[in-house]
Amino acid sequence: MTVLLTLAQYRTNNKNKSTIKCRVTYYKKRKEFLTGQFINPTNWQSKQQLVKPPEPDAELINSQLSLIRTKLNQAFLFLQVRDIDFNVQDIYKQYKGDYGAV
Repeated sequence: MTVLLTLAQYRTNNKNKSTIKCRVTYYKKRKEFLTGQFINPTNWQSKQQLVKPPEPDAELINSQLSLIRTKLNQAFLFLQVRDIDFNVQDIYKQYKGDYGAV
């Protein structure tokens, strides 16, 4: 499983801020979703997948992004421990807390 954070530059709000999206890939299948974090596109470091200053609340946003990665990894490990077949959709459902779906 891989987790990639990217900037959705085509989606800007009325303050010209772009949202950060997350893409989970598992066995060549993808699931993308928006993180709900909005930043100035010039403050995004794509290689590190982090927000850099002078973005207000850069540290808080980076913590939120780290938490998203951690929760996705936990969902993936939980499904692996159950020793059942699962796909990227199941990982996302587990991440969102929809336990009944798997």
